Amino acid sequence: MKKTLLLSATLLFFQTLALAQGIMWEPTIETAFAKAKAQNKPVFVECYHPSCPICMKLEPTLKDNEVGKFYNQNFINFKLNLSDARQVKFLNDKKIYLLSYPLFLFFDNNQNIIYLNDPINTPGSLIQHGKTALDPERQTANAWKKYLAGTRDVNSMIDLSYQYRLTRDTTRNLRIANDLYAVYPKDKLGSKESWAIAKKCVMDMDNGFAEFWMKNLGTARKYEGEDGHAGNETNAMALLIQMAIYSPKASKYSMAKVNKIKQYMTLVGAGQYITSNTWHIEAQAMIREQGQDKAFTFIQNQVSQTKQPQMLVYYVTFYNNNFPDGKYAAQVRNWLNVAQPQLSSAQDLTNYRYESARLYKKAGDKAKAKQEIAQAKTTLGNARANAKDANSRNVVESLSKNIDKLAAEVN
Repeated sequence: MKKTLLLSATLLFFQTLALAQGIMWEPTIETAFAKAKAQNKPVFVECYHPSCPICMKLEPTLKDNEVGKFYNQNFINFKLNLSDARQVKFLNDKKIYLLSYPLFLFFDNNQNIIYLNDPINTPGSLIQHGKTALDPERQTANAWKKYLAGTRDVNSMIDLSYQYRLTRDTTRNLRIANDLYAVYPKDKLGSKESWAIAKKCVMDMDNGFAEFWMKNLGTARKYEGEDGHAGNETNAMALLIQMAIYSPKASKYSMAKVNKIKQYMTLVGAGQYITSNTWHIEAQAMIREQGQDKAFTFIQNQVSQTKQPQMLVYYVTFYNNNFPDGKYAAQVRNWLNVAQPQLSSAQDLTNYRYESARLYKKAGDKAKAKQEIAQAKTTLGNARANAKDANSRNVVESLSKNIDKLAAEVN
């Protein structure tokens, strides 16, 4: 009897000790999900960086007794160190791109995100974060279904648009973020919450939050200063501008829209980078609205300031992709002639031959296009042999498919 009581007391001691240590963390993300499967629990992942002062300030709260009790009972937990490339690979594989840290991610045991948020550093708030993650109504799948059914709950739309921005689901993000602006109280547009929405939930300069804060950078500057992040307002808006420039719809922007983006760049202090970042969408707008002659003069001016051979070949790619015919093919070939002696890698030479073949095809010379395709296939073998990493191999295989497609077109 005494032995049984002693064993029970020992077990109780160790259970109490575990709770006193706060959240218990699994050694690897794989272990966390395996245990979650076995116990039918969701997984809590704290994304942190060891040099982040805000992350370090969060540590005592994560070790709080009540916080530990709640998370250890309801979740399997893992601390993801953002300075460890092996751990970051999990995020990359899930196509999760963090905007800031620390960040709380909650997954079901099949590794699907069910909720995420930026932590508020109090024990009660951390427990509430977990309770929200456990609420089926706030979880991703149900929140998305409710949204599709017509529910326009502000908090749920903030959660969803934030998640879809982090996972780069542009289509869903744009749709939700626009609807979020439509229902958001306009008397709160100048609030700190509204600024947080613009930073975290928006991926497009056409969104009402983005347009409001571009006109009210002074207020955003005040909020960032209060949080100890002076200057972050320009970084946040510059990122939105960058997304607008390189979004799929950017190729259809009007000249008026391009000029508006250029004005935004000046407002955030990026005026010196305007031409290098917007030339491609400006030239596309010119072709549609002012004709290819003016657009070619514009591109020729950019080429005259370029010394990098790969960039010269890229200008040829742009011409092949966007100009309606081969009217300027002879001038464009001069760009290739300047670039060719400076190219050394098999991949660059293969791409050069491919674009040269496309240019001949655009000019109506199929015979020379076929010759260049044959040369491209020769250098392609060397490019494959020299592709040492997955990204290089993917680029080479994509190039191979394009060459085969072009060969079929000219035959």
